Amino acid sequence: MGEYVIFAIDNDNDLHTNAKFLRYMDELRAMSKMDGTMQLCIGSYLDQMERSYIVTFNDFVDHIAESGYVDKQESVLLLRDGYYGKVYATLKFNSAYNTDWPAEFPNVGSDDLFLGVLRAVDKDEAMASYGWTYRPDLDQYYVVHAVNEEVA
Repeated sequence: MGEYVIFAIDNDNDLHTNAKFLRYMDELRAMSKMDGTMQLCIGSYLDQMERSYIVTFNDFVDHIAESGYVDKQESVLLLRDGYYGKVYATLKFNSAYNTDWPAEFPNVGSDDLFLGVLRAVDKDEAMASYGWTYRPDLDQYYVVHAVNEEVA
């Protein structure tokens, strides 16, 4: 899988903001500046349903982190390959309430919260979870299980 970031944009209920963001991302794609493709996600975070996106880690750092579209986001979900094919999920907090996004964003630091292992689940399990992500392109729901809850 590699490294990916799931994020929402600021003011995502505003049609104009969404249009500007999608146009910005489409321009990057059209100019072949992206490592991967951005995919739409729908999810729930802190009991708030929101539109979100998944991009490669490099695309997030190079094009989104300092774009002005995520300045007010509390956090993003950082996904990294782990051992034995598992994908580890870490919340990377935006320190904008104190400073801007940390310059060391590529490194996991003290402002991070390791959550556990990302797992594909059915809709019922996802809806019963505190937080979840749905990928329409894959028709798949995902939740994070704490490592001590992980089953083989």
